[in-house]
Amino acid sequence: MDFAFEAMTAEGQVVTDRIEAGTLSEAAEALRARGLLVLRLNAVEQAEPRRRTPLLRWPLRRIRPGELVLFTRQLKMLLEAGAALVPALEAIERQTTRPAFAALVRAVREHVEEGGTLADAFRARPDVFDPVFCSMVAAGEATATLPATFDRLNEMTGRQHQTRKAVIGALAYPCVLSLLCVAVACVVVGFVVPRFAALFKNLNSPLPPVTRFLFAASEDALRYWPLLAGAVGLAVGGLLLVVRIPALRLHLDRLLLELPLIGRVVRRLIFARVLRIWAAMLRCHVPLLEAIAHSRTALTNAVFLRLVRDVEEGVAAGGMMGRALAESPLVEPVVASAIRTGEDNGRLAEAVDFVSRWMDSDNAQIVAGLARIAEPALLTVMGLFVGLVAMSLFIPLFDLATAGA
Repeated sequence: MDFAFEAMTAEGQVVTDRIEAGTLSEAAEALRARGLLVLRLNAVEQAEPRRRTPLLRWPLRRIRPGELVLFTRQLKMLLEAGAALVPALEAIERQTTRPAFAALVRAVREHVEEGGTLADAFRARPDVFDPVFCSMVAAGEATATLPATFDRLNEMTGRQHQTRKAVIGALAYPCVLSLLCVAVACVVVGFVVPRFAALFKNLNSPLPPVTRFLFAASEDALRYWPLLAGAVGLAVGGLLLVVRIPALRLHLDRLLLELPLIGRVVRRLIFARVLRIWAAMLRCHVPLLEAIAHSRTALTNAVFLRLVRDVEEGVAAGGMMGRALAESPLVEPVVASAIRTGEDNGRLAEAVDFVSRWMDSDNAQIVAGLARIAEPALLTVMGLFVGLVAMSLFIPLFDLATAGA
């Protein structure tokens, strides 16, 4: 019987080939005897395959993060209760009310019914199931521990969803206040100030410097607003282009991580996500090098991508993860020390899991604290702007009233 495999050599190269063996376990043992780290191992069907549901033609409507959390929770519950995989997927499909997600579950079920693996079904939708998710499911299938795997997946996706909700919730009110500030500024500059300018021009009265500056700024903004809008659009477009250049992207990502207050929060949020992935994969018995490699797919920050690559190279060369993390300024010493201690005691998965939970809890408090600081700061800025405009407009009126008296 033929088995298709994907494996990593001792030098870190990924090879893809086929091997002949009697069973899946024999094939895995033969590959390990060659010194290969197995990443994927599937049986190759010898007979003419039946026509399968075209997985890549699933409805490409966006799947909500909450639906993925619910899916892992339901599958975990059904599998732990002793249900077989296909009946469990059927039950979830019947219970799902949103057509897009119901179609996704149906395609997964049909793929499994026709002899495919659950991991391959998930790999067909990388927009929903990332490589970390698929690798954990593949490891669960290979070790016959799918219930425990979906327990870890439910915990990981749930924590990711809660972190995302906490960040969005903390930023929602400051964003609304920022939009309100911009709207107030546009109304004042575009409608209020021009009417006062016309009034004072008809009265032909002397104006203080701050009032003259306000009228001139309002006039220039109304006259050149297309140029201002174009400049803003060019700036945004230029920034998006710069982000696509690897060398400049690295500098921008490093600058983001070094910003006062915000940089520390971003560093902790990104590293907490990496730790969360490592913890979930290690507790599902995924090899350490594979867990580190797959965590890169969840990162977009070039600085952290370099950190993970350095850790992977260090571990592949026979080093310790905790030592590699301790050498980076991105990792807090207490975090690196905790991971190193767990590694020395042979409890790396538990140590990474503990640190990731601690960082998630601590990050939620830090984000909430920043939101509480941002709200009064934005209100103060808006109050100062409105107060300055009011003072600039009403002082000349008071002068006119005093002179008339």
